[in-house]
Amino acid sequence: MPANKETLIKRFNSTAAHYERTGKREWAYAKNDWGDEHYGRARKAFDKAKEYRRKARDLENSIK
Repeated sequence: MPANKETLIKRFNSTAAHYERTGKREWAYAKNDWGDEHYGRARKAFDKAKEYRRKARDLENSIK
């Protein structure tokens, strides 16, 4: 685990951005009739992005 909190914040934000992109892609697949399972995958990806953004925000607040 990195000792630097700024590094962790950047990592959490980057991971959240990854899950956001994945969620958008899965949502597009679902909307284009590639299968209903993509709705669930999109939901999970967006939930993960939200979780990582919350972790980053909490770390930012702990620094201040």
